Amino acid sequence: MRHVPRQAKLALQGALALSMALAVALVPARESGAQQPAPLPFTFYLTHYELIGDMQNPTGVRYQNNGAPFAQARDGSRITFTGQGAWDPATERATGDGTYVIRNRAGKLRRRGTWQARRFVSFRMLRGWWGIENFTEEGWQGPPGSASFSGFLTLRVSLSGRGGGVLRLWCLMPTVPKPRGHVSDGLSFVGSGLRYTDFREQEQTLEGVMFYSR
Repeated sequence: MRHVPRQAKLALQGALALSMALAVALVPARESGAQQPAPLPFTFYLTHYELIGDMQNPTGVRYQNNGAPFAQARDGSRITFTGQGAWDPATERATGDGTYVIRNRAGKLRRRGTWQARRFVSFRMLRGWWGIENFTEEGWQGPPGSASFSGFLTLRVSLSGRGGGVLRLWCLMPTVPKPRGHVSDGLSFVGSGLRYTDFREQEQTLEGVMFYSR
């Protein structure tokens, strides 16, 4: 056997020790990476409704993911949101993102950016749905086989360039007993220096919110 110098032997031992340490460190990382978190049980979409047939007596509805529900402030300015997300009341987890736009009373752009869900706050489910016989629903946004429902969802979110705040979303279909002051879907947002809580005009439009369960 060839003689191996002591310095070379020490270097070889060090390299082997480093390789062993790296191998041990990488095993948990690979294992944890393989464990994907379970999908959250409820999803929401900011939706544009397109009624099928007569607007006064529709035979169905088509859902589109480009909804832009909004709310107004006392000064007449307006905040509009787009996007989607998911939540789980049991674990108090929430995800979601999209865009927001703020315009003044005259419609001039004041700020544009993105929003992201940070924390689940609360959720309340309500009974009732469209309540129209032979009514068709197209453009289903939820997972295959999912059910849709009405209710109120509150999330803490962050707006790029504006900080955090509370985003409240609600889906209120025709047969749902309406909470006082409500007639349909809508949203509100309250944050630092921002208070968009007038949803009356929004609820008269075909922009809204859809909730689905998996």
